[in-house]
Amino acid sequence: MKLKNLKGSLFLELKRNFVIIQITIACLFLFSPQLSAKGEFFSPFAVDVELMQQDQAQLVRGTVTDQNGEPVPGVTVTVQGTTKGTITDSNGNYELTGVSENATLLYSFIGMETQELMRDGRRVINVVLSESIIGLDEVVVVGYGTQKKSDITGSVVSIDTEALEKSPRVSIEQMMQGVAAGLNITVDGTNAESSSNTMLIRGQNSITASNNPLIILDGIPYAGNLSELNPKDIGSIEVLKDASSAAIYGARGANGVILITTKMGKSGQLKVNYEGSYAIDQIVNVPDMMDGATFYETKVDRGVATTAIEDEGYSSGRSTDWIDLVTQTGERQKHNLSFSGGNDMTKFYLSFSLDDTKGVAVNDEFKRYTLRLNLEQELLPWITFNTNTQYGYYDRSGNDGDFGDAFQMNPLGIPYNEDGSIRMLTWEDDVYGQNPLLPTLNIDSDITRRFISNNSLTFDFPFAKGLSYKLNTGYDYRSRLQQTYYGRNTYSGLSDNGRAVTENGYNEDWIIENILSYTHDFGKHSIFLTGLYSAQSEWNEDHNISAQGFPNDVMYFYQNSKGSLVEPSDSYRKQTHLSQMFRGNYVYDDRYLATFTVRRDGYSAFGENSKFGIFPSFALGWNVANEQFMYNIDKIDVLKLRASYGVNGNEAVAPYSTLPTLSSRNIVDANDQTLFGFYPSRLGDPTLGWETTTSFNAGLDFALFNNRLRGSVDSYWSTTTDLLLNKSISDVNGAGSITQNIGETSNNGIEFQVTSVNVNRSGFMWTTNFNISHFDTKIVHVGLTDDEGNYIDDINSRWFIGEPVNVNYDYVFDGIYQEDQADTPQGDVEAGEIRYLDANGDGLVSADDRRVIGRRIPDFVTSMTNTFSYKGWSLSVFLNAVSGITKRNELLTTYDTDLRLNRYNVEFWTPENKSNEYPANKGESKINKFGMEFYKSADFIRLQDITLSYTVPSEFINKYKLSNLRLFVNAKNLATWTSWVGLDPEFSDQTAVPQTSSVLFGVNLGF
Repeated sequence: MKLKNLKGSLFLELKRNFVIIQITIACLFLFSPQLSAKGEFFSPFAVDVELMQQDQAQLVRGTVTDQNGEPVPGVTVTVQGTTKGTITDSNGNYELTGVSENATLLYSFIGMETQELMRDGRRVINVVLSESIIGLDEVVVVGYGTQKKSDITGSVVSIDTEALEKSPRVSIEQMMQGVAAGLNITVDGTNAESSSNTMLIRGQNSITASNNPLIILDGIPYAGNLSELNPKDIGSIEVLKDASSAAIYGARGANGVILITTKMGKSGQLKVNYEGSYAIDQIVNVPDMMDGATFYETKVDRGVATTAIEDEGYSSGRSTDWIDLVTQTGERQKHNLSFSGGNDMTKFYLSFSLDDTKGVAVNDEFKRYTLRLNLEQELLPWITFNTNTQYGYYDRSGNDGDFGDAFQMNPLGIPYNEDGSIRMLTWEDDVYGQNPLLPTLNIDSDITRRFISNNSLTFDFPFAKGLSYKLNTGYDYRSRLQQTYYGRNTYSGLSDNGRAVTENGYNEDWIIENILSYTHDFGKHSIFLTGLYSAQSEWNEDHNISAQGFPNDVMYFYQNSKGSLVEPSDSYRKQTHLSQMFRGNYVYDDRYLATFTVRRDGYSAFGENSKFGIFPSFALGWNVANEQFMYNIDKIDVLKLRASYGVNGNEAVAPYSTLPTLSSRNIVDANDQTLFGFYPSRLGDPTLGWETTTSFNAGLDFALFNNRLRGSVDSYWSTTTDLLLNKSISDVNGAGSITQNIGETSNNGIEFQVTSVNVNRSGFMWTTNFNISHFDTKIVHVGLTDDEGNYIDDINSRWFIGEPVNVNYDYVFDGIYQEDQADTPQGDVEAGEIRYLDANGDGLVSADDRRVIGRRIPDFVTSMTNTFSYKGWSLSVFLNAVSGITKRNELLTTYDTDLRLNRYNVEFWTPENKSNEYPANKGESKINKFGMEFYKSADFIRLQDITLSYTVPSEFINKYKLSNLRLFVNAKNLATWTSWVGLDPEFSDQTAVPQTSSVLFGVNLGF
């Protein structure tokens, strides 16, 4: 149970029972002869005259509150070195008599930091308690059950979502960003949905298959965008990183597992909560492209002919900012209303959320409506029913502008006609002159509906203590209807006389899990056994229609039957899983820990000879701090060693991939007759199976100085074999390649995470969460061999033995020739031409001189969050950094289009301005004969997030019958320090929607 949850439960219980306790004590005094002299009647309201004459100087009273100003009932207040003490009442008040002027008072409460205060003669002492950095022996979700954190043997990170709730990040991925070592979340683009994120746990194991972690939502595998979930519904998040912790998911756990559990109500008073926010987004880090005058003068300087529109634009001073035209000020508003509560038999959580976002790209909008009901009902003392159900409605209608064209569009072009309508062509070029605003004219409707219901029935057998059976069922249904019409006012619609595209898709996923578990404690021994048998089925079908040639544009996409050419297409896909799993946990005396797991998975997409795989793991742990020889070392609170070994799989194979396929083709014969036929488009492989990852993990967990400094260190080594790669074969087989299990990679890394309480004094608290991770994935081989059987590189695919999976491979830039030269390694050259490195030293620049130029994935990922709190105020500052990345900067490409496209405003080499940065203003064939790309470091440090919040003290809001009132402001992406030039170092596409900076204002109300 989370600390805050337990604290809230205790508060409710104390408030409910405080009056009962007072009445009970009074009754005891009234009727118990042992409590009255000589058995006579005694009234608790009788006043002892001597008490009234007590020395008032020995009376101390006050109020105990938490950091949010809320009263804390049940706090134990004692006089150090004596037996005198009391507890605070339901309003956090206390009163203690007989306290000497120089006494030391102790204030303690479970899950909170104990405070020692000198009386110093004071009569009123008000105290603010802060939550302990660790609190209780935390229980975390580990998949198919829970465990005490102290008993975990694998590498598991529990994300404090209660703290993250106070940081209003726009997506679940961004909620997780930077809070767990080894979890790297990259924001790879900007859209209204905030769905352009990629997640990696401990780097990449696979070359072509998916490296995405498995997502488990309320115990059931979840497929799809996390943006379709309401972040405010999330109760806890756990990240399973090593083979031991992820082995329970077998064939799908090779890339790590993220366990997401939604909220559930608690026993006690009904709680109503509303949170609303409004944000403004602005684009940042926009590349400095050429303006109209610079573009025109660059063309003239190169000797390229200009057009009439360009001449007119230059003379009139026109300079069209195309990025400005396809972008706008973004706005986001979010509203979330939730109800939670329950009693000993029933608990519930009900929420409704609305997200309405206008993106920074013109016509990019996203609306999300979600309704969630989580219910836990005790049917009998030993039978419990649980449901976690959500319905979502998602509107992604609208097409934004073409940013690839906008970045490179001629700045002398004209965006609008005289009547204000959007021009088809911005200048006299029907290839590169198509207006980037045209897609915004498309009539587009894109609606998705999704129903998710995860249910369970748990039997705790009364005749066998510790034995329970749980039936898990999950159902996920998703439908999407997208309709787009390209009218005659668009470039493509004009040539087709209108074009309509309708895409109708359905997805259904169900799963049934039978879970039998047994727990038993005997003496110093404790065991926890779990068995699983599950079946899962997924299917999807798509029905699409493309039509064109309409009489008019009036009916949009509702006139397919009127088209002169109608092309329907349909598809159906189904896949099934069958799994069995056993896990055994053993603990001896809270010191020695062991976990054994084995899972057998079957997957219908694999070949007949490889449908089932077995994935075992084993882990050991040693709680060193619980050893007797550590008892006298009071500075060490937690010291645990962990080691694990295991095997996981990656099943990233689409259904029917093992089967040969045929594709249709129409051929016109010699008589101009159309013949309909088929040809083999893919060869089958009945042996196709899982990619298999074998890994070893060693870790250390620690907590020092009364839990003020805690953290973990992990190191891991893994090997992935049977990589799913395409192997080239002779065309006589009917296809040029076949997918097979060939190839191998290795992945090693180290992770460090630490949380510290730097200051905790007089109501002020400063905490720091810092983590850094390093991983190094290298290719061992890709299945290619030379004539002698030795493994060799696959140069065409850019796969090199001993190098990372994703690398750049090109000629090496060696500066700029400053003078005309003859007989160089690259022949006769002119001044201003790129110099290539003769890497092999043979005196001739050729393809053999190409080299690996850096990796495209980070070497180190670092994050740090500092949180400062004082009474009701809280300030959180989040920074993240990546290093070791080298990327191709496409904005610097020397493409040879005679400046029909705009480009980054570089400083060209000239005889008057000689440099070694960028070549002369000439065509690519003259200054970059080998077509070398430009590569730059994409390392950065980013001030990612700042949140300032204020929780109004309870004495000011109680009269309005509010339980809490928190106001907050959040600023995102305030600054980025990098040597990268261009859009954003984190983006893979440098001509996409720019990065944004935002300011958000919000309020959280509790009733």
